[in-house]
Amino acid sequence: MLRSPIRLGLVALLALGGAAVAANANGNAGSSDITCGITTATDRGMMAIEGVLQSPDALHGEYRFALRSSGAGGSTNINQGGQFSASPGMLVSLGKVMVNAGSVIEADFTITTGGKKFDCSSQI
Repeated sequence: MLRSPIRLGLVALLALGGAAVAANANGNAGSSDITCGITTATDRGMMAIEGVLQSPDALHGEYRFALRSSGAGGSTNINQGGQFSASPGMLVSLGKVMVNAGSVIEADFTITTGGKKFDCSSQI
């Protein structure tokens, strides 16, 4: 599996964290330092799509990771979600899906914590 693109993607995600949170927080974030987003990695014709979260503080809340894909192999709708706990500074995986790399993909990833909802979705 190609791990370096995942790591590079995570480094880029974390480096852009402040801007991403400001752009994706739906006006509810205030001064939060939560960084979240969707990473992808391709290997042998398959794409791994993963929701990730990092915070300087311990967090507890709920997440929703929904994915719709369509391609030559058919289509699929996948919904994942539930409770999560995140330790300070640790990168946490919240939902992971494998689909055909040539698929058309729409992914929605949201996190709710401390009464605030964060939209961590991104174009794939």
